[in-house]
Parts: sequence; C-alpha cells; structure tokens
Amino acid sequence: MTCADSSSDPGLLLALNGADERLQMALGRMEAGGLTLLAAQEWTVPGCAVRFLAPGIRQMLDGLGLEAGQVRRMACVVGPGSFTGLRMSLALVQGLAAATGAELAGLQHLELLAGEAAQLTQGAVAALVWSRRGHVYAQAFQRGENQATALGLMQALPLEAMPEFLAALPRPASLLGGGLRRNLAFFQELAGRDPGLFLLPAAWDAPRPAALLAHAGRAAFGPGPLEPLYLRASDAEENLTDFAARRGLNAAEAQAILDRGSRTA
Repeated sequence: MTCADSSSDPGLLLALNGADERLQMALGRMEAGGLTLLAAQEWTVPGCAVRFLAPGIRQMLDGLGLEAGQVRRMACVVGPGSFTGLRMSLALVQGLAAATGAELAGLQHLELLAGEAAQLTQGAVAALVWSRRGHVYAQAFQRGENQATALGLMQALPLEAMPEFLAALPRPASLLGGGLRRNLAFFQELAGRDPGLFLLPAAWDAPRPAALLAHAGRAAFGPGPLEPLYLRASDAEENLTDFAARRGLNAAEAQAILDRGSRTA
C-alpha cells in the first residue's frame, strides 16, 4: 500500500477497478485545486477479488484514521472486463453508497486503460482487454486536449477481426492491455508485418493508481445506480441450456433464475 498524510476532515473520493486481473483501489482527498492521492492498493488476484475488496478499503481507511462516512464520492469501473470482478466491485460500492449517501460514478475500462499512453504517444493507442475464447474487448484512442479521445466505439472482437480493426488506425499505433498480453504471440506476428504497430510492455497492462484516481476525478457523479458494461453475453448465458441440464432444470427455469439475479431494481 502507498499512502500520504491525510487531513482531519477531508472530503474523500474512492476509485475502484475490479474489471481485470489486477484489482486496484485508490483513495484521494478532494480539494479546490484538485485531488491528492492518500492511499492506493493493488493485488493480482484473478478470480479471487472478492476476498480483497472490502478488507482492502477498510485497511486504507483504518491506516489513515478515517471512516467510510467521510467518502463522499465513489467511482467504479463498470466494464468491459471480468463478469465476476465487475459484479463484485459494483455491488460493494453501491452498498457502501447506500449506507453513507456517497455519490457514484461509472468509469469505462478501455478509456481508463488507454488514457495515459494516449497523452504520451503519437498516433493511436488501442486498449485491449481479455475476453476469453479468442476474443478481446477493443477500443482505440488518440491524444485529446485534457484526456484521451476515442477513435471509434468499443467492441468485442475475435482475434481474426483484429487485423482489420488495426488497419483502420492512424500510424504509429500502440497496443496495450491484458488482451495483448494474453495473446502476445498473435500480436507479435501482426507487429512483425507492420512497422507502424508497437506493443507496449506489461507495465501498461493496468493503469497506475494515480491515473485511476485522476480519471475518477473527471467523472460525472450522481445518486446511481451503476450498470455494468459487458459488451457480450456471459458464459452462463451462452451455455445456459447445458448448465441448466446439469442442475436438473429446463432452459425456461434457468432463464428465470438468471433474470432474477440480473435485475437491478
């Protein structure tokens, strides 16, 4: 955990990213001149983020002698990314907000991931997030006046569609994210044929905590609720008939259970 001095009565902003393998949280103090990073924690815990979510927040607050009620704004990555990580992190911040009255904001994962690189590089930056089964979530950005500017819509794409996606981007084009790392040999082959493609190192696979907090500071806050951004159906939905049969259910019964679990109101 990294931390800095806290004030006696800060207005706090909590930012949370549970959309990928690296669970991230950052706590900052809101001030007239901007945000001051107070503490941040990160864990690479694919599939196990729920064990670290609430304890991690509690540890940051306790370490600074602060209470959850002092967190006036909470921002959470809504997707696209891990279905379980998104559900768990969104449920936690909405539960905390219901208890404390904090305002909420949703953050888009691909914009967050590309933000710093787009400001530091020429041309385009393609953020790639792993989406299982030979797919990635993809969106391209370029440098904007104050933050990255999208060059197109976010998409869930099979790897075989990536050459066409990348061919449409201005050069040079830099690639980053877990979708790149999980399919590195595939993208190395593409870059070997295209001198305008650059594969950024693993340090760019997740945003820095300070960048997560800064991105949250620019978000639009309100009473919520926050809706997850999935882009594609979950494995449970795509294989519903098979899953249902293993549990002695027909497809209609399983769909009704899935609908109840997905309901937000």
